Amino acid sequence: MDTDEIEYEVANGGRITLPALNEEDKEFGMTAEIRTYIRQTIHHPNWIGWPTTEEFGKVGVLLQPLDDQTARALLVIDDEPAMRFLATLQFAYEHIGYTLYIDHATMVRPRYERPEPVEEAPVSQPASMEVA
Repeated sequence: MDTDEIEYEVANGGRITLPALNEEDKEFGMTAEIRTYIRQTIHHPNWIGWPTTEEFGKVGVLLQPLDDQTARALLVIDDEPAMRFLATLQFAYEHIGYTLYIDHATMVRPRYERPEPVEEAPVSQPASMEVA
């Protein structure tokens, strides 16, 4: 299994480069816990995708299982932690003999930053319509 940087062509003519994995990432990708998680959670027969809305903000990757051993990365956030997590998942999928497609159907989006709330000045007089 190649653990060097890997470049993929993705949707809309884009390209992403998944980072090379360090030893800690590789060890995590080979654990029984991640193998079980892939098999029983990501590929759960009653789910149509992973992760849940709550988990997406933490992982930055959206997968769609295609069958019991194949999934497609539909969306990845363009930042280092999300790309590293996707690279680790790719490694884990290969390690257990599964397939994870990262291809023309994979969308890349920038991380959403919530805008700072704008404090509005208090209105001294209520707005009204003039009638002519």
